[in-house]
Amino acid sequence: MIRKPRTHFIDRSEFYEVTGRLQHYACFHCRKAFKQSLRAQGSEAPCPQCRQPMTNMGTDFKAPPHRNQEQWLKVERLARAGIRFFPTWQDGTPGDRPAILAEVPAFLRRIFPPSAGQMYLERDRGTPSPAPQEGRLEQQGRFPGQIYRLLGRPLETGAAVELFERGHWQPITFIGRGSGNAPIPQPFAYPRVDDRTYFNRRPLFLTGKHRLRWPE
Repeated sequence: MIRKPRTHFIDRSEFYEVTGRLQHYACFHCRKAFKQSLRAQGSEAPCPQCRQPMTNMGTDFKAPPHRNQEQWLKVERLARAGIRFFPTWQDGTPGDRPAILAEVPAFLRRIFPPSAGQMYLERDRGTPSPAPQEGRLEQQGRFPGQIYRLLGRPLETGAAVELFERGHWQPITFIGRGSGNAPIPQPFAYPRVDDRTYFNRRPLFLTGKHRLRWPE
């Protein structure tokens, strides 16, 4: 229902404290609104039911139905952004407000345009980062003629890859063949730091369950 514009084009906010015009205080915890006199600046208006602090939504605020949680969430988001329902001197109405919750972001963006820095951060946040893909060890063929692949690329003995273990990625050296290029039934890996492989460490046998990726 469209509210009719007021006929008295005056800014009544100057007379609230003098005339004692009741304000509409909203409790977002109870999803109710109560008419109370204007409180002094800095003082809280506790809810008569839950005693939580209420928000002064203005003299022209009309509370949504108690069961309409989406409309109450819309009003709460507007209140957090500083939007109230006071009449303006131009036409005596609060002006246009979002009708549904989905319209709130566009409304706030129009009322409070983002700065150049915010627009740059939003644009940078929307750019996908070139994070390396991960995959599983793929085996083609059977022992002793099997070959291994990772993300479609051949995985040869001595290849430097990364293994996800204990919450982070660790560089390893893949071993798919034994000494003299002799086939082995199961591939394994040794830890690797920079270009050095620690063959004296205990090897880790790899299966199709391990998460692997090529280095960045």
